Amino acid sequence: MQMNEFKKITIEEWGKAPGGEIVYKYNVSGSRLAASFISFGATIQRMTYDGNDIIFSLPDVKKYAKFSGGCTGATVGRYAGRIAGGQFEIDGVKYQLPCNQRGNHMHGGNNGFNTKVWDGTPFETESEAGVEFSRISPDGEEGYPGNMNVSVRFSVTKDDCLKISYTASTDAPTVLNLTNHSYFNLNGFSVNKSGMPDSDGNNGDIEFMLDADCITELHDAIPTGRLIDVSGTPFDFRSPKIISDDAAKVKDSDGYDHNFVLNNPTLDNPCASAFSRKSGLMMECFTDQPGVQFFSLGTAGPAFALETQHFPDSPNHPDFPDTVLRPDEIFRSTTIYKFTKL
Repeated sequence: MQMNEFKKITIEEWGKAPGGEIVYKYNVSGSRLAASFISFGATIQRMTYDGNDIIFSLPDVKKYAKFSGGCTGATVGRYAGRIAGGQFEIDGVKYQLPCNQRGNHMHGGNNGFNTKVWDGTPFETESEAGVEFSRISPDGEEGYPGNMNVSVRFSVTKDDCLKISYTASTDAPTVLNLTNHSYFNLNGFSVNKSGMPDSDGNNGDIEFMLDADCITELHDAIPTGRLIDVSGTPFDFRSPKIISDDAAKVKDSDGYDHNFVLNNPTLDNPCASAFSRKSGLMMECFTDQPGVQFFSLGTAGPAFALETQHFPDSPNHPDFPDTVLRPDEIFRSTTIYKFTKL
Protein backbone atom coordinates (compact mmCIF):
# COMPACT_ATOMS: atom_id res chain seq x y z
CA MET A 1 0.00 0.00 0.00
CA GLN A 2 1.28 3.46 -0.86
CA MET A 3 0.93 6.33 1.57
CA ASN A 4 -1.77 7.95 -0.55
CA GLU A 5 -4.03 5.02 0.36
CA PHE A 6 -4.12 6.40 3.90
CA LYS A 7 -6.42 9.33 4.31
CA LYS A 8 -4.67 12.35 5.72
CA ILE A 9 -4.68 12.34 9.52
CA THR A 10 -7.07 15.01 10.72
CA ILE A 11 -6.87 16.63 14.13
CA GLU A 12 -9.69 18.51 15.81
CA GLU A 13 -10.51 20.00 19.18
CA TRP A 14 -13.10 17.70 20.74
CA GLY A 15 -14.22 19.57 23.84
CA LYS A 16 -12.67 20.00 27.26
CA ALA A 17 -11.87 17.60 30.07
CA PRO A 18 -13.32 18.16 33.55
CA GLY A 19 -10.12 20.02 34.49
CA GLY A 20 -10.50 22.43 31.56
CA GLU A 21 -7.80 20.93 29.33
CA ILE A 22 -8.53 20.83 25.59
CA VAL A 23 -9.15 17.30 24.33
CA TYR A 24 -7.91 16.52 20.81
CA LYS A 25 -9.28 13.93 18.43
CA TYR A 26 -7.12 12.21 15.79
CA ASN A 27 -8.80 10.50 12.81
CA VAL A 28 -7.07 8.03 10.48
CA SER A 29 -8.19 5.46 7.92
CA GLY A 30 -6.68 2.47 6.19
CA SER A 31 -8.27 0.76 3.22
CA ARG A 32 -11.31 -0.56 5.12
CA LEU A 33 -10.53 0.07 8.79
CA ALA A 34 -10.83 3.57 10.26
CA ALA A 35 -10.32 4.79 13.83
CA SER A 36 -10.50 7.92 15.92
CA PHE A 37 -8.40 8.45 19.04
CA ILE A 38 -8.86 11.09 21.74
CA SER A 39 -6.31 12.48 24.17
CA PHE A 40 -8.68 12.05 27.14
CA GLY A 41 -7.69 8.68 28.54
CA ALA A 42 -5.60 7.85 25.43
CA THR A 43 -8.85 6.39 24.17
CA ILE A 44 -9.98 4.63 21.01
CA GLN A 45 -13.08 6.75 20.55
CA ARG A 46 -14.43 5.11 17.41
CA MET A 47 -13.54 2.30 15.04
CA THR A 48 -15.31 1.29 11.84
CA TYR A 49 -14.90 -1.41 9.23
CA ASP A 50 -16.41 -0.61 5.83
CA GLY A 51 -18.12 2.30 7.58
CA ASN A 52 -19.81 0.16 10.25
CA ASP A 53 -19.07 0.90 13.91
CA ILE A 54 -17.47 -2.10 15.62
CA ILE A 55 -16.60 -0.72 19.07
CA PHE A 56 -18.77 0.90 21.71
CA SER A 57 -18.19 4.65 21.60
CA LEU A 58 -19.52 7.71 23.37
CA PRO A 59 -20.54 10.98 21.69
CA ASP A 60 -18.54 13.54 23.70
CA VAL A 61 -15.91 14.09 26.37
CA LYS A 62 -18.50 14.67 29.10
CA LYS A 63 -19.86 11.17 28.57
CA TYR A 64 -16.37 9.66 28.76
CA ALA A 65 -15.73 11.52 32.01
CA LYS A 66 -19.14 10.59 33.45
CA PHE A 67 -18.73 6.90 32.66
CA SER A 68 -14.99 6.74 33.39
CA GLY A 69 -15.54 3.75 35.69
CA GLY A 70 -16.27 1.67 32.61
CA CYS A 71 -12.98 2.74 30.96
CA THR A 72 -14.71 2.70 27.57
CA GLY A 73 -12.01 2.40 24.89
CA ALA A 74 -9.42 3.85 27.24
CA THR A 75 -5.85 3.06 28.20
CA VAL A 76 -5.97 1.51 31.67
CA GLY A 77 -3.17 1.87 34.23
CA ARG A 78 -1.00 2.03 36.13
CA TYR A 79 -2.42 -1.39 36.96
CA ALA A 80 -5.25 -2.87 34.90
CA GLY A 81 -7.51 -5.26 36.79
CA ARG A 82 -7.74 -5.78 40.52
CA ILE A 83 -5.18 -5.63 43.33
CA ALA A 84 -6.50 -7.25 46.52
CA GLY A 85 -7.11 -4.70 49.24
CA GLY A 86 -5.11 -2.20 47.21
CA GLN A 87 -1.94 -3.54 48.84
CA PHE A 88 1.38 -4.81 47.51
CA GLU A 89 5.02 -4.94 48.55
CA ILE A 90 8.25 -4.26 46.68
CA ASP A 91 11.67 -4.93 48.24
CA GLY A 92 10.13 -5.06 51.72
CA VAL A 93 8.30 -1.74 51.34
CA LYS A 94 4.50 -1.93 51.62
CA TYR A 95 2.23 0.29 49.54
CA GLN A 96 -1.45 1.08 49.96
CA LEU A 97 -3.49 2.14 46.94
CA PRO A 98 -7.03 3.59 47.04
CA CYS A 99 -9.74 0.93 46.98
CA ASN A 100 -12.44 1.78 44.46
CA GLN A 101 -14.16 -1.56 43.84
CA ARG A 102 -15.56 -3.76 46.63
CA GLY A 103 -12.59 -3.13 48.90
CA ASN A 104 -10.03 -3.65 46.16
CA HIS A 105 -7.99 -1.44 43.84
CA MET A 106 -9.37 -1.58 40.29
CA HIS A 107 -8.07 -0.28 36.93
CA GLY A 108 -5.61 2.23 38.39
CA GLY A 109 -7.85 3.68 41.09
CA ASN A 110 -10.23 6.62 41.31
CA ASN A 111 -8.27 8.69 38.80
CA GLY A 112 -6.37 6.23 36.67
CA PHE A 113 -4.79 6.71 33.27
CA ASN A 114 -8.24 6.63 31.64
CA THR A 115 -9.12 9.97 33.30
CA LYS A 116 -5.97 11.86 32.29
CA VAL A 117 -5.37 14.10 29.28
CA TRP A 118 -2.36 12.81 27.34
CA ASP A 119 -0.05 14.60 24.91
CA GLY A 120 -0.58 13.42 21.33
CA THR A 121 1.84 13.25 18.39
CA PRO A 122 0.51 12.04 15.00
CA PHE A 123 2.72 9.98 12.69
CA GLU A 124 2.67 8.32 9.27
CA THR A 125 4.93 5.65 7.74
CA GLU A 126 4.69 3.53 4.61
CA SER A 127 2.75 0.83 6.47
CA GLU A 128 0.77 2.58 9.20
CA ALA A 129 -0.60 5.87 10.45
CA GLY A 130 -1.81 6.98 13.85
CA VAL A 131 -0.98 8.87 17.03
CA GLU A 132 1.34 8.36 19.97
CA PHE A 133 0.02 9.51 23.34
CA SER A 134 2.40 10.13 26.23
CA ARG A 135 2.37 11.44 29.79
CA ILE A 136 4.40 11.44 32.98
CA SER A 137 2.65 9.76 35.89
CA PRO A 138 4.14 11.47 38.97
CA ASP A 139 5.44 9.66 42.02
CA GLY A 140 2.55 8.97 44.37
CA GLU A 141 -0.19 9.22 41.74
CA GLU A 142 -3.00 6.99 43.04
CA GLY A 143 -0.49 5.68 45.59
CA TYR A 144 1.99 4.21 43.10
CA PRO A 145 5.73 4.78 43.68
CA GLY A 146 8.06 6.32 41.12
CA ASN A 147 7.80 8.89 38.35
CA MET A 148 6.72 6.96 35.28
CA ASN A 149 7.15 8.03 31.67
CA VAL A 150 4.53 6.14 29.68
CA SER A 151 3.37 6.16 26.07
CA VAL A 152 0.80 4.30 24.00
CA ARG A 153 0.99 4.30 20.22
CA PHE A 154 -2.18 3.59 18.22
CA SER A 155 -2.04 2.95 14.49
CA VAL A 156 -4.14 1.70 11.61
CA THR A 157 -2.00 -0.47 9.33
CA LYS A 158 -2.07 -1.12 5.61
CA ASP A 159 -3.55 -4.61 6.16
CA ASP A 160 -6.51 -3.39 8.28
CA CYS A 161 -5.05 -3.96 11.71
CA LEU A 162 -5.34 -1.82 14.80
CA LYS A 163 -1.92 -1.87 16.45
CA ILE A 164 -1.32 -0.78 20.06
CA SER A 165 2.24 -0.43 21.37
CA TYR A 166 3.08 0.49 24.96
CA THR A 167 6.35 1.81 26.40
CA ALA A 168 7.10 2.76 30.01
CA SER A 169 10.05 3.57 32.26
CA THR A 170 10.33 4.59 35.91
CA ASP A 171 12.81 6.19 38.32
CA ALA A 172 11.81 3.92 41.24
CA PRO A 173 10.55 0.33 41.50
CA THR A 174 6.82 0.17 40.83
CA VAL A 175 4.17 -2.16 39.41
CA LEU A 176 2.70 -1.83 35.94
CA ASN A 177 -0.05 -3.53 33.95
CA LEU A 178 -1.35 -1.70 30.88
CA THR A 179 -4.28 -2.59 28.64
CA ASN A 180 -6.93 -1.13 26.39
CA HIS A 181 -10.59 -1.45 27.36
CA SER A 182 -12.53 -1.35 24.09
CA TYR A 183 -15.86 -3.16 23.81
CA PHE A 184 -16.29 -4.93 20.46
CA ASN A 185 -19.41 -5.93 18.58
CA LEU A 186 -18.67 -7.36 15.14
CA ASN A 187 -22.37 -7.03 14.26
CA GLY A 188 -22.02 -3.27 14.59
CA PHE A 189 -23.54 -0.45 16.62
CA SER A 190 -26.17 2.14 15.80
CA VAL A 191 -27.00 5.41 17.55
CA ASN A 192 -30.27 5.79 19.45
CA LYS A 193 -32.36 8.93 19.97
CA SER A 194 -30.24 9.94 22.96
CA GLY A 195 -27.09 9.92 20.86
CA MET A 196 -25.84 6.79 22.61
CA PRO A 197 -24.80 3.62 20.78
CA ASP A 198 -27.00 0.54 20.64
CA SER A 199 -25.71 -2.84 19.57
CA ASP A 200 -27.01 -4.37 16.35
CA GLY A 201 -27.12 -7.87 17.80
CA ASN A 202 -25.79 -9.69 20.87
CA ASN A 203 -23.16 -12.38 21.36
CA GLY A 204 -25.60 -15.07 20.22
CA ASP A 205 -24.00 -15.34 16.79
CA ILE A 206 -20.37 -14.56 17.65
CA GLU A 207 -18.05 -17.56 17.35
CA PHE A 208 -15.18 -17.08 19.75
CA MET A 209 -11.84 -18.84 20.20
CA LEU A 210 -9.25 -18.33 22.94
CA ASP A 211 -5.96 -20.25 23.01
CA ALA A 212 -5.81 -20.87 26.75
CA ASP A 213 -5.69 -24.15 28.69
CA CYS A 214 -6.19 -22.42 32.06
CA ILE A 215 -7.78 -19.49 33.81
CA THR A 216 -6.77 -17.92 37.11
CA GLU A 217 -9.07 -19.20 39.85
CA LEU A 218 -11.11 -16.46 41.53
CA HIS A 219 -12.55 -15.93 44.98
CA ASP A 220 -14.75 -12.87 45.22
CA ALA A 221 -13.24 -11.62 41.92
CA ILE A 222 -9.63 -11.87 43.21
CA PRO A 223 -7.19 -14.57 42.02
CA THR A 224 -6.40 -17.23 44.60
CA GLY A 225 -3.05 -18.00 42.99
CA ARG A 226 -4.24 -21.30 41.55
CA LEU A 227 -4.82 -22.08 37.88
CA ILE A 228 -7.90 -24.01 36.72
CA ASP A 229 -7.87 -26.32 33.69
CA VAL A 230 -10.63 -25.16 31.33
CA SER A 231 -11.42 -28.71 30.15
CA GLY A 232 -15.09 -29.51 30.69
CA THR A 233 -15.87 -25.99 31.92
CA PRO A 234 -17.64 -22.97 30.38
CA PHE A 235 -14.18 -21.46 29.92
CA ASP A 236 -13.02 -23.86 27.23
CA PHE A 237 -12.77 -21.78 24.05
CA ARG A 238 -9.88 -23.71 22.53
CA SER A 239 -12.23 -24.65 19.70
CA PRO A 240 -14.55 -21.92 18.41
CA LYS A 241 -17.95 -21.74 20.07
CA ILE A 242 -20.73 -19.18 20.47
CA ILE A 243 -19.97 -16.80 23.35
CA SER A 244 -23.43 -17.05 24.88
CA ASP A 245 -23.63 -20.87 24.77
CA ASP A 246 -22.07 -21.40 28.21
CA ALA A 247 -22.04 -17.88 29.66
CA ALA A 248 -25.04 -18.56 31.92
CA LYS A 249 -23.15 -21.51 33.44
CA VAL A 250 -20.41 -19.25 34.83
CA LYS A 251 -20.76 -19.20 38.62
CA ASP A 252 -20.52 -16.06 40.76
CA SER A 253 -20.41 -13.77 37.72
CA ASP A 254 -22.84 -12.30 35.21
CA GLY A 255 -21.16 -13.86 32.21
CA TYR A 256 -17.42 -13.87 31.61
CA ASP A 257 -15.04 -11.59 33.50
CA HIS A 258 -11.98 -13.82 33.85
CA ASN A 259 -8.27 -13.87 33.16
CA PHE A 260 -7.24 -16.53 30.64
CA VAL A 261 -3.66 -17.80 30.76
CA LEU A 262 -2.47 -17.76 27.16
CA ASN A 263 -0.68 -20.82 25.81
CA ASN A 264 1.69 -19.14 23.37
CA PRO A 265 1.41 -15.34 23.39
CA THR A 266 3.33 -14.05 20.37
CA LEU A 267 2.71 -11.56 17.60
CA ASP A 268 2.94 -14.37 15.04
CA ASN A 269 -0.09 -16.42 16.09
CA PRO A 270 -3.51 -15.20 17.25
CA CYS A 271 -4.32 -15.77 20.91
CA ALA A 272 -8.01 -15.17 20.25
CA SER A 273 -10.45 -14.73 17.40
CA ALA A 274 -14.08 -13.76 16.98
CA PHE A 275 -16.30 -14.24 13.97
CA SER A 276 -19.75 -12.77 13.36
CA ARG A 277 -22.05 -15.09 11.46
CA LYS A 278 -24.27 -12.06 10.84
CA SER A 279 -21.75 -9.62 9.37
CA GLY A 280 -19.06 -12.03 8.17
CA LEU A 281 -16.41 -9.99 10.01
CA MET A 282 -13.48 -11.82 11.60
CA MET A 283 -11.27 -10.29 14.30
CA GLU A 284 -7.99 -11.89 15.35
CA CYS A 285 -6.04 -10.76 18.41
CA PHE A 286 -2.25 -11.04 18.69
CA THR A 287 -0.29 -10.12 21.83
CA ASP A 288 2.98 -10.65 23.68
CA GLN A 289 1.25 -10.42 27.07
CA PRO A 290 0.77 -13.58 29.19
CA GLY A 291 -2.97 -13.18 29.76
CA VAL A 292 -6.20 -11.73 28.49
CA GLN A 293 -9.18 -10.63 30.54
CA PHE A 294 -12.25 -11.75 28.63
CA PHE A 295 -15.34 -9.73 29.54
CA SER A 296 -18.69 -10.53 27.95
CA LEU A 297 -21.01 -7.79 29.28
CA GLY A 298 -23.50 -10.33 30.64
CA THR A 299 -24.56 -13.77 29.46
CA ALA A 300 -25.73 -12.55 26.04
CA GLY A 301 -24.51 -9.00 26.13
CA PRO A 302 -24.17 -6.43 23.37
CA ALA A 303 -20.36 -6.49 23.28
CA PHE A 304 -17.21 -8.12 24.63
CA ALA A 305 -13.77 -6.95 25.70
CA LEU A 306 -10.38 -8.61 25.19
CA GLU A 307 -7.99 -6.93 27.62
CA THR A 308 -4.49 -8.22 26.84
CA GLN A 309 -2.41 -7.83 29.98
CA HIS A 310 -0.61 -9.49 32.89
CA PHE A 311 -2.68 -11.31 35.49
CA PRO A 312 -4.86 -9.47 38.04
CA ASP A 313 -3.30 -9.17 41.51
CA SER A 314 0.09 -10.37 40.25
CA PRO A 315 2.01 -8.24 42.80
CA ASN A 316 0.59 -10.51 45.53
CA HIS A 317 1.29 -13.82 43.77
CA PRO A 318 5.01 -14.62 43.32
CA ASP A 319 4.21 -17.50 40.94
CA PHE A 320 2.43 -15.20 38.48
CA PRO A 321 4.42 -13.38 35.75
CA ASP A 322 6.25 -10.46 37.34
CA THR A 323 4.75 -6.96 36.99
CA VAL A 324 7.47 -5.03 38.84
CA LEU A 325 9.20 -2.40 36.69
CA ARG A 326 12.58 -1.11 37.84
CA PRO A 327 14.62 1.98 36.87
CA ASP A 328 17.08 0.00 34.73
CA GLU A 329 14.27 -1.54 32.66
CA ILE A 330 11.99 -0.39 29.84
CA PHE A 331 8.59 -1.98 29.50
CA ARG A 332 7.49 -2.65 25.92
CA SER A 333 4.43 -4.51 24.72
CA THR A 334 2.33 -4.76 21.57
CA THR A 335 -1.21 -5.94 20.85
CA ILE A 336 -2.71 -6.21 17.36
CA TYR A 337 -6.33 -6.62 16.32
CA LYS A 338 -6.65 -7.77 12.71
CA PHE A 339 -9.95 -7.51 10.82
CA THR A 340 -10.98 -9.52 7.77
CA LYS A 341 -14.29 -9.85 5.93
CA LEU A 342 -14.99 -13.50 5.14
